[in-house]
Amino acid sequence: MNQLIPIATEYLTPSRTLEILNLVRFEKSKQVYVYNYEGTQFRVFESLVDLIRFFELGKEPLYSFDSEEDLDEFLEQLPLKEGKRPLNLKLNYRYRDGANYKQFGWVIFANPNSLSPREASEKLKKKLIYSEYFVPQDWDLPKLQNHSYDPEIDHEWHEFESFEWTDEEVMDKREISSFLHEIQKGYEI
Repeated sequence: MNQLIPIATEYLTPSRTLEILNLVRFEKSKQVYVYNYEGTQFRVFESLVDLIRFFELGKEPLYSFDSEEDLDEFLEQLPLKEGKRPLNLKLNYRYRDGANYKQFGWVIFANPNSLSPREASEKLKKKLIYSEYFVPQDWDLPKLQNHSYDPEIDHEWHEFESFEWTDEEVMDKREISSFLHEIQKGYEI
Protein backbone atom coordinates (compact mmCIF):
# COMPACT_ATOMS: atom_id res chain seq x y z
CA MET A 1 0.00 0.00 0.00
CA ASN A 2 1.32 3.44 -0.93
CA GLN A 3 1.85 6.09 1.70
CA LEU A 4 0.36 9.43 0.57
CA ILE A 5 2.57 12.41 1.44
CA PRO A 6 1.11 15.86 0.61
CA ILE A 7 3.68 18.22 -0.89
CA ALA A 8 1.57 21.28 -1.68
CA THR A 9 -2.00 22.45 -2.13
CA GLU A 10 -2.77 25.37 -4.42
CA TYR A 11 -6.19 27.04 -4.27
CA LEU A 12 -7.17 27.96 -7.83
CA THR A 13 -10.54 29.26 -6.57
CA PRO A 14 -12.11 28.81 -3.13
CA SER A 15 -13.69 25.52 -4.29
CA ARG A 16 -11.02 24.23 -6.71
CA THR A 17 -7.64 22.97 -5.65
CA LEU A 18 -4.58 21.35 -7.11
CA GLU A 19 -2.75 18.98 -4.78
CA ILE A 20 0.72 17.63 -5.36
CA LEU A 21 1.20 14.29 -3.63
CA ASN A 22 4.19 12.02 -3.29
CA LEU A 23 3.25 8.33 -3.27
CA VAL A 24 5.82 6.20 -1.45
CA ARG A 25 6.15 2.43 -1.10
CA PHE A 26 9.40 0.97 0.18
CA GLU A 27 12.18 2.75 -1.74
CA LYS A 28 10.02 3.75 -4.71
CA SER A 29 8.13 7.00 -5.04
CA LYS A 30 6.01 8.80 -7.59
CA GLN A 31 4.61 12.31 -7.74
CA VAL A 32 1.00 12.83 -8.84
CA TYR A 33 -1.24 15.86 -9.25
CA VAL A 34 -4.86 15.83 -8.11
CA TYR A 35 -7.30 18.44 -9.39
CA ASN A 36 -10.25 18.75 -7.00
CA TYR A 37 -13.28 20.35 -8.65
CA GLU A 38 -15.67 21.51 -5.90
CA GLY A 39 -15.20 18.32 -3.91
CA THR A 40 -17.31 16.36 -6.40
CA GLN A 41 -14.83 15.50 -9.15
CA PHE A 42 -11.22 14.43 -8.68
CA ARG A 43 -8.84 14.07 -11.61
CA VAL A 44 -5.43 12.40 -11.21
CA PHE A 45 -2.48 13.33 -13.42
CA GLU A 46 0.74 11.32 -13.42
CA SER A 47 2.81 14.06 -15.03
CA LEU A 48 2.99 17.84 -15.17
CA VAL A 49 2.67 17.65 -18.97
CA ASP A 50 -0.69 15.84 -18.65
CA LEU A 51 -1.86 18.47 -16.17
CA ILE A 52 -0.93 21.30 -18.55
CA ARG A 53 -2.66 19.53 -21.45
CA PHE A 54 -5.81 19.33 -19.34
CA PHE A 55 -5.86 23.05 -18.55
CA GLU A 56 -4.76 24.25 -21.99
CA LEU A 57 -6.34 21.69 -24.34
CA GLY A 58 -9.07 20.10 -22.22
CA LYS A 59 -7.48 16.63 -22.55
CA GLU A 60 -9.01 14.46 -19.84
CA PRO A 61 -6.70 12.31 -17.68
CA LEU A 62 -6.78 8.54 -17.51
CA TYR A 63 -8.17 8.58 -13.95
CA SER A 64 -11.20 10.46 -12.64
CA PHE A 65 -13.27 9.86 -9.49
CA ASP A 66 -16.54 11.08 -7.97
CA SER A 67 -15.62 10.48 -4.33
CA GLU A 68 -12.60 11.02 -2.09
CA GLU A 69 -12.95 7.45 -0.85
CA ASP A 70 -12.48 6.04 -4.38
CA LEU A 71 -9.60 8.46 -5.01
CA ASP A 72 -7.76 7.47 -1.81
CA GLU A 73 -8.26 3.76 -2.45
CA PHE A 74 -6.88 4.19 -5.98
CA LEU A 75 -3.84 6.24 -4.88
CA GLU A 76 -2.98 3.67 -2.23
CA GLN A 77 -2.81 0.94 -4.91
CA LEU A 78 -1.37 2.88 -7.89
CA PRO A 79 1.80 1.15 -9.18
CA LEU A 80 4.86 3.34 -8.79
CA LYS A 81 6.60 2.12 -11.92
CA GLU A 82 6.91 4.35 -14.97
CA GLY A 83 4.37 4.30 -17.76
CA LYS A 84 0.67 4.93 -17.74
CA ARG A 85 -1.75 2.08 -17.85
CA PRO A 86 -5.04 1.73 -16.04
CA LEU A 87 -5.22 -0.57 -13.06
CA ASN A 88 -7.16 -3.77 -13.62
CA LEU A 89 -10.04 -4.93 -11.42
CA LYS A 90 -9.98 -8.22 -9.52
CA LEU A 91 -13.36 -9.88 -8.89
CA ASN A 92 -13.06 -11.92 -5.66
CA TYR A 93 -15.63 -14.63 -5.01
CA ARG A 94 -16.05 -17.90 -3.10
CA TYR A 95 -17.93 -21.16 -3.05
CA ARG A 96 -19.39 -22.35 0.26
CA ASP A 97 -20.98 -25.79 0.35
CA GLY A 98 -23.72 -26.96 2.71
CA ALA A 99 -21.12 -28.16 5.22
CA ASN A 100 -19.63 -24.63 5.26
CA TYR A 101 -16.39 -25.62 3.52
CA LYS A 102 -15.12 -22.66 1.49
CA GLN A 103 -13.07 -22.33 -1.67
CA PHE A 104 -11.85 -18.92 -2.83
CA GLY A 105 -11.06 -17.61 -6.29
CA TRP A 106 -10.79 -14.51 -8.43
CA VAL A 107 -10.81 -13.27 -12.00
CA ILE A 108 -8.91 -10.20 -13.22
CA PHE A 109 -10.49 -7.97 -15.86
CA ALA A 110 -8.95 -5.17 -17.92
CA ASN A 111 -10.23 -1.79 -16.77
CA PRO A 112 -9.43 0.78 -19.49
CA ASN A 113 -12.16 3.16 -18.26
CA SER A 114 -10.77 3.14 -14.68
CA LEU A 115 -14.04 1.97 -13.13
CA SER A 116 -13.58 2.04 -9.36
CA PRO A 117 -14.14 -1.07 -7.21
CA ARG A 118 -17.13 0.68 -5.58
CA GLU A 119 -18.75 1.48 -8.94
CA ALA A 120 -18.14 -2.05 -10.25
CA SER A 121 -19.63 -3.53 -7.04
CA GLU A 122 -22.74 -1.36 -7.34
CA LYS A 123 -23.29 -2.49 -10.94
CA LEU A 124 -22.64 -6.15 -10.15
CA LYS A 125 -24.90 -6.25 -7.08
CA LYS A 126 -27.91 -5.40 -9.28
CA LYS A 127 -27.32 -8.65 -11.17
CA LEU A 128 -26.71 -10.94 -8.19
CA ILE A 129 -29.24 -13.37 -6.78
CA TYR A 130 -30.45 -11.84 -3.50
CA SER A 131 -27.67 -9.21 -3.87
CA GLU A 132 -25.03 -11.83 -3.03
CA TYR A 133 -25.01 -14.98 -5.22
CA PHE A 134 -24.41 -15.98 -8.82
CA VAL A 135 -23.84 -19.11 -10.90
CA PRO A 136 -20.35 -18.78 -12.43
CA GLN A 137 -21.12 -20.88 -15.52
CA ASP A 138 -23.90 -18.40 -16.43
CA TRP A 139 -21.29 -15.61 -16.55
CA ASP A 140 -18.46 -17.67 -18.12
CA LEU A 141 -16.45 -17.64 -14.88
CA PRO A 142 -14.61 -20.64 -13.40
CA LYS A 143 -16.48 -22.80 -10.87
CA LEU A 144 -14.64 -23.09 -7.57
CA GLN A 145 -15.89 -26.57 -6.67
CA ASN A 146 -12.70 -28.65 -6.75
CA HIS A 147 -14.17 -31.90 -5.49
CA SER A 148 -16.71 -34.38 -6.84
CA TYR A 149 -20.32 -33.24 -6.62
CA ASP A 150 -22.18 -34.38 -3.49
CA PRO A 151 -25.93 -33.72 -3.82
CA GLU A 152 -26.29 -33.68 -0.03
CA ILE A 153 -24.20 -30.52 0.41
CA ASP A 154 -23.30 -29.08 -3.01
CA HIS A 155 -25.08 -26.50 -5.15
CA GLU A 156 -24.22 -24.14 -8.03
CA TRP A 157 -24.34 -20.75 -6.30
CA HIS A 158 -21.15 -18.83 -5.55
CA GLU A 159 -20.83 -15.70 -3.38
CA PHE A 160 -19.56 -12.33 -4.54
CA GLU A 161 -17.00 -10.90 -2.11
CA SER A 162 -15.47 -7.74 -3.57
CA PHE A 163 -13.69 -5.92 -6.35
CA GLU A 164 -10.22 -4.49 -5.82
CA TRP A 165 -7.63 -2.56 -7.83
CA THR A 166 -4.70 -4.65 -9.05
CA ASP A 167 -1.76 -4.39 -11.41
CA GLU A 168 -1.76 -8.19 -11.90
CA GLU A 169 -2.18 -9.54 -15.43
CA VAL A 170 -5.64 -9.86 -16.97
CA MET A 171 -7.18 -13.35 -16.78
CA ASP A 172 -10.40 -12.79 -18.75
CA LYS A 173 -10.54 -11.47 -22.31
CA ARG A 174 -13.53 -9.24 -21.49
CA GLU A 175 -13.13 -5.70 -20.18
CA ILE A 176 -14.88 -5.11 -16.85
CA SER A 177 -17.43 -2.70 -18.38
CA SER A 178 -18.38 -5.25 -21.06
CA PHE A 179 -18.60 -8.04 -18.49
CA LEU A 180 -20.89 -6.00 -16.21
CA HIS A 181 -23.09 -5.00 -19.16
CA GLU A 182 -23.40 -8.53 -20.62
CA ILE A 183 -24.15 -10.58 -17.52
CA GLN A 184 -27.73 -11.42 -16.62
CA LYS A 185 -29.32 -11.56 -13.17
CA GLY A 186 -29.73 -15.11 -11.92
CA TYR A 187 -33.00 -16.76 -11.00
CA GLU A 188 -34.22 -16.15 -7.44
CA ILE A 189 -36.17 -18.91 -5.71
